[in-house]
Amino acid sequence: MFVTQRAVKTRELLRSLKLLGGERGKESVPAPATKRELQKFHSARYLEALQQAADGKLTREGRRMGIGTPDCPVFKDMFDYASLACGATLTGAELILSGETDVALNPSGGYHHAKAEKASGFCYLNDLVLACIRFSNNGKRVLYLDLDAHHGDGVQEAFYSSKKVMVISLHESGKTLWPGTGYEDEIGDGSGKGFNINIPLPLGICDIVYLEVFQKFVIPLINAYVPDIFVLQLGMDALAGDPLAHLELTNNTHAEIIGQILRYNKPMLATGGGGYHFDNTVRGWALASRNVFKYHGI
Repeated sequence: MFVTQRAVKTRELLRSLKLLGGERGKESVPAPATKRELQKFHSARYLEALQQAADGKLTREGRRMGIGTPDCPVFKDMFDYASLACGATLTGAELILSGETDVALNPSGGYHHAKAEKASGFCYLNDLVLACIRFSNNGKRVLYLDLDAHHGDGVQEAFYSSKKVMVISLHESGKTLWPGTGYEDEIGDGSGKGFNINIPLPLGICDIVYLEVFQKFVIPLINAYVPDIFVLQLGMDALAGDPLAHLELTNNTHAEIIGQILRYNKPMLATGGGGYHFDNTVRGWALASRNVFKYHGI
C-alpha cells in the first residue's frame, strides 16, 4: 500500500508544470540525518535495533519495537531510507532558519506515527518531531498541523507534556480508523495541557464541512497561539477514494488550507504523509505546491 514513488512522480509533475527550476521552486540535495540528530528524539538502542535489522539481524528487542511487522517490514536500505527522509525534512528546517526560504516541502517526509522507540504505520523515524525540536531549540514558537486521515500519534506523544509545540490534528475518528487514538479529550498534560488538540471527524466528511471545522476551531487556535513557524503534515489519505480511509475530500481542501496558512506570513515547512491512491496523492501534493507559488505570485 505504501509506495515511495509518490514523491518521484510528484517531482516529475511539478517539473512538467514548470513549478520547479528557473525562478520558481528550487531543489536542495539533502544529506541523511546523523545519529546525533536522530537521537534528539529516538533512543540510541532503537536506532541500533533499526540498523541491525537493516543488516539482516532482527533481534527480539527489535520486534518488540515494532520492526518486522507487515506495516514496518525489514528491508536492506530501511535505515538509510528513513535517515534520508529525516535529513530532507531537517534540510528544509535549516533553509527556513537560515532565511534562505520561507516555505519548504519534503513530499518524502511526514512519518508521524514513529515514536521514540517504536516503528509503526509505515514509519520508522519521525522527521516531523525532529523538525519541530530543531525549530523549538532555536527559540521558535511552533504550530504543528496534521491533515492526514490517520491520527499522528507519534507527534502527539512526543509533545504531550510540553507547551513548546502546539499540536493540532484533524483526522478520521479513532472509532473507525487505526491507530484508534486522537480523541477530543486527549489535550496534553502537565505544562502541555491545552497545547494538544484533536479534531476527530466522521466518515464521509466533504470539503465544505471540513473547511467549516477548520475555520471554527483551527483558525482561532492559530490566532491565540501566534506561532513563529508552521509545520504541516499533508497526508492525502483524506481524499475520496483512498483505500485505507473513509473521508471524501478533494485536493482543493488541502490547497485552500495551505493558502490560509500562508496568509499569516510566517515560514512553513510541509511534508507528505499518507496517501494510498497513487494518482490522487500525487495530484494533491502538486496542487498544494502550486498554491504556494500562486500565493507568492510566482
